[in-house]
Amino acid sequence: MNPNRLGKRGGIKNFGQWRGGNNQNNRGQHNEHDDRKGGGGVTDIKRRVTFKNAGGRGGRGNNRLSTERIRAQLEADEEMGGDIISEMQQGGKQGGYKGRGGRGMRGRRSGSPPPRFMGAQGRKKLQAGTSGWFQVTISHGSKYEKAFVIQSLLERLSPLLFIPYYYRMDGKDSVFFVDDIKIAEKLQEASRQISTPNGFKMVIYVRSGIPQVQIDDSLKLRMKNAMIKRYHAPNKALDLSQFHADPDLLDVFVGLFRPTIMMAVIDIIAENIPELVALNLNNNKIHLLDHFKCVPTKLPNLAVLYLANNRVQNVSSLEPFRGLAIVELDLTGNPLKERYRDLSMYTSDVRNKFPKLMRLDGVDLPKQIGFDIEDQKNLPPAKASFLCNSGGADIVRQFLEQYFMIYDSDNRQPLLNAYHEHAMFSLTTAYSQQVNNTQRLYPYISYNRNLLRTRDNEQRLKHLKVGRLPIVSLLSELPATHHDPQSFGVDLTLFTEKLIMLTVTGLFKEKKSGSSVEVVRSFQRSLVIVPCGGGFCIKNELMHINVATNRQEKSIFNAPPANAAPIQQMPVTPVANPLGAGMNDDTKQNMILAMSNQSGMNMEWSRKCLEETNWDFDRAGFIFGELNKQNKIPAEAFVK
Repeated sequence: MNPNRLGKRGGIKNFGQWRGGNNQNNRGQHNEHDDRKGGGGVTDIKRRVTFKNAGGRGGRGNNRLSTERIRAQLEADEEMGGDIISEMQQGGKQGGYKGRGGRGMRGRRSGSPPPRFMGAQGRKKLQAGTSGWFQVTISHGSKYEKAFVIQSLLERLSPLLFIPYYYRMDGKDSVFFVDDIKIAEKLQEASRQISTPNGFKMVIYVRSGIPQVQIDDSLKLRMKNAMIKRYHAPNKALDLSQFHADPDLLDVFVGLFRPTIMMAVIDIIAENIPELVALNLNNNKIHLLDHFKCVPTKLPNLAVLYLANNRVQNVSSLEPFRGLAIVELDLTGNPLKERYRDLSMYTSDVRNKFPKLMRLDGVDLPKQIGFDIEDQKNLPPAKASFLCNSGGADIVRQFLEQYFMIYDSDNRQPLLNAYHEHAMFSLTTAYSQQVNNTQRLYPYISYNRNLLRTRDNEQRLKHLKVGRLPIVSLLSELPATHHDPQSFGVDLTLFTEKLIMLTVTGLFKEKKSGSSVEVVRSFQRSLVIVPCGGGFCIKNELMHINVATNRQEKSIFNAPPANAAPIQQMPVTPVANPLGAGMNDDTKQNMILAMSNQSGMNMEWSRKCLEETNWDFDRAGFIFGELNKQNKIPAEAFVK
């Protein structure tokens, strides 16, 4: 038998007979005509592993298993009902139907991928989704009248009723929407079950989909007119339940579960009825509430809120309403309630969000047990500075005056005496890319020891300066400055004989080298001060530099406003000033004139300020700045 004889389909004739029985002879004959390299018998051929298709050209054995074929096989297995399975099992017993591959009906192989969710007729199973809306497409529906299509579907789904929202033509097809998954499933099952006038079957496609709408002034006006009918003025209540089904809005989609539409509705309410007390949002399929965070600001009087039969998932989603004094809330029909087996836990969690709640889901709540305290708590008045010990104010003032006088000078080397021999210093800055090149903190970034940005331990150790010499060397490399004492705020948190802890904040102008441009910076310096010899020195310092705000830029070195309290009321503790002893009248007159020029006050009030501070010019300027920031200097002090 010649193995090269071909059948009608291009295959080898008597293929099975050639492979059986006399295999060795046939293989030998075949290999005699094999001119491939390696010659010899079959065992001499070096075969190469490859992933080529098993079935060759013209052969019958195409065994390629594509993803589509596997999925189709699995879906076909899943679609078979119980009657079909039993019938095929019976046929299998008689040697009849054994299924593809001759294995019979043994179900899906263990470990194989799960099939898609399919319906009884092989269609994809619909999922409710978050919106709950479905798009229904009638293939070639433009050929039929709308009345015929709707009437045919109603008859097919009888006794079920449905509303076809937003019916329109889309090319050759007709499209409408439904908001019920049961109706959507019935419409899907009705595909190819309804005869049309031209003899064809009506083909229906159903999928999840939301109607689209453009929000413009015309739509807002229509929504406003629909809301006017739903507003009850005596109770200041607005009913927006199932707003998308309003008879005046049936041709457009205004589903309140869409944030853009809900925001437009909130704006309309805030513009026309900001005094609204009660709002009904039942049956609107609302599942997201993040965009309601503006409601406490725009509708501050809202106290009654209905959210029944929506899709709120958990109690934490109600956080945007927490700023309201809600006394009545309805959450029935939402998934969040199904998360609780204990109704008391549900009530407790909701009450934690709304402490004034008296009615929940239509049930009056018992009065909460708590402490009888005032709802409104007044914070203590703000102070520019905090002193834990008024006795240390003078020491702190003198130390800071001397320090910043040297720091703003052309030579910062004398600051060596201000630091302890083993002092430690760290500089941080808040780098921001939202400022222009002039404002950026380039001179400080290379020394930045911000632990949130500097992860490398070696860099952290490098930027930590230990010892007075490395510290002053670093300070000398920083740009020249001019601090504004009137902007200073000092917090003295600890004052003992052996340890002082304080924080000073304020503003300064940074002088650009080789340029007349000055940039305003804000700073905060936390100091640990210890006694040293006959004075004090810094043992530890943390300095933070930041970009000044627009308000700070406008306030630095500005003339004081003309309104404040009498200067006699300044809380001054008289301090013996060596410069005041033996001071003649000419010197005092010069100090009064200088105070008047710097503060803007007249000569009389400048004299009072200096007299109250025992003719300590720096202290008088500092106290003036503090009282001026608190608007306690009267207008007549600036009348010259």
